[in-house]
Amino acid sequence: MSKQRAKNSDTIILENASDLGVLYGRVSSREQDQGFSTDAQLRLLRESAGREKVKVVKEFTDVETAGKIGRPGFGEMLAFLKSRPDIKHLFCEKTDRLSRNLKDRAVLRDLIKEEGLIIRLVKEGVELSKDAHSHAWLVFNIMGALAESYLDNLSEEVKKGQLEKATQGEYPSIAPIGYKNNKETHRIEPQEPQASIIQKLYKLYATGNFSLEKLRKIATDEGLAGRRSKTSVSTSEVERILKNPIYYGEFIWKGELYRGTHTPLITKTLFDAVQEVFARFNKARERRHWFPISGILTCSRCGCAIVGEIHKGKYGYYRCTHFKGKCGQPYVRVETIDAKMLEIVRRVELDEERLTWLKEALLESHADEKAYHEGQMSALRDRYDRIQNRIDGIYLDKLDGVVSEAAWKSKTAEWRAEQNQIQEQLARHQQANQSYLEAGVRILELTKDIGAQYVKGNVSEKRQILRILLSNCTLDGATPSPTYRKPFCWIAEGPLFDEWRGRRGSNPQPTARQAATLTN
Repeated sequence: MSKQRAKNSDTIILENASDLGVLYGRVSSREQDQGFSTDAQLRLLRESAGREKVKVVKEFTDVETAGKIGRPGFGEMLAFLKSRPDIKHLFCEKTDRLSRNLKDRAVLRDLIKEEGLIIRLVKEGVELSKDAHSHAWLVFNIMGALAESYLDNLSEEVKKGQLEKATQGEYPSIAPIGYKNNKETHRIEPQEPQASIIQKLYKLYATGNFSLEKLRKIATDEGLAGRRSKTSVSTSEVERILKNPIYYGEFIWKGELYRGTHTPLITKTLFDAVQEVFARFNKARERRHWFPISGILTCSRCGCAIVGEIHKGKYGYYRCTHFKGKCGQPYVRVETIDAKMLEIVRRVELDEERLTWLKEALLESHADEKAYHEGQMSALRDRYDRIQNRIDGIYLDKLDGVVSEAAWKSKTAEWRAEQNQIQEQLARHQQANQSYLEAGVRILELTKDIGAQYVKGNVSEKRQILRILLSNCTLDGATPSPTYRKPFCWIAEGPLFDEWRGRRGSNPQPTARQAATLTN
């Protein structure tokens, strides 16, 4: 096969190839490009294109995180593909090199479904096309969702400074209603007249004679504005204000209660009195907790909540609250909805065999992540040691009178600060190295026998399972329509579910190609 080099490019042109394609390579940073270069990726992709007899017409690269929407090379590639419908092939090393955000994956899927694009993830052995096997889509979507989760884990590390601030009693976020952030002191302080209005709300509600709706009207009339509206406050915001311990001097951060150093607006005694009123009001509504779906479903016709209630002392029904007026949503028997919610739960259930396949694919992906983080940590340790040598050397120079005391202190402080930053980067890499795998395994294990867990669970446990799986679920008549959280949506809502449902009980064995797809 004759070959020639494209001008100003390393692209290999296969003159007798019938299909056209592009290559895409990406590294997360310029430091990574030195050890895990795009050149190495592109060489691998060119070889794969040659084996497939695809003529490569253009190559695209990025030195950006895949979690960032709008990467220059990626955007240029999408525009190029849309302008050239004759190009049907895209080669990339693996899923997380191509995308770690949902928006970009949706665009790529549209190109596959509508334009006939074929994506080959060379290192994972996955081929995505209109006719691709459901297992290929599963690997693509699960790996993409896990990679996105991995980015989220990294971002959590950046919040360590906020946690340290909280432990020192300083509220580490945007001031709640009634307070303002002081940019000079980096603390929150009372803001009038909102602070006085909040004090009044606490005193009124503690009497037990005012509903949240009445307090909302009072607060709005006196000029209290919420986060979304500049002219009014909602009932839910009033409730959050009355339940927020920050107003008596403590605050909750990341699930922990901290003693604040800010000025409180009310006393702890008044706060406790308000919580007692809430407890009395809630007793009248305890029966709703007999229904696991209450608070999970919303009416598709008007958007109001679906709640449960007992008729004639023994018959359970779900109904719309009709808070916005009659919408035509009928009463539905509890047994009918509970059976359909069980079906929704079982749509994400995976058997032991498929769990094993997915774990093998996850471990393969983790091996590459581990290699990257270990390389970065090695480079950081070398950098730390070089700085330590500088610190030791300048100290000897100070003793010999080569540098002044002032210069020694200045440079030492500068280098120590740099070493502290290196230590923080090392900690982030160490955490990320393990969290990527742990998060994936937790997600996959949850799908095992989840239907049986739901059937055996009490009301509270069923509600917990539904909240983990679903971000939203509407009810139209007797038909619930779920919206699954990531990555469960990839299992429940794709062609995978239809295929597995039809084959359940037949104990299918994977073909050689399916096994290679999940393990290569």
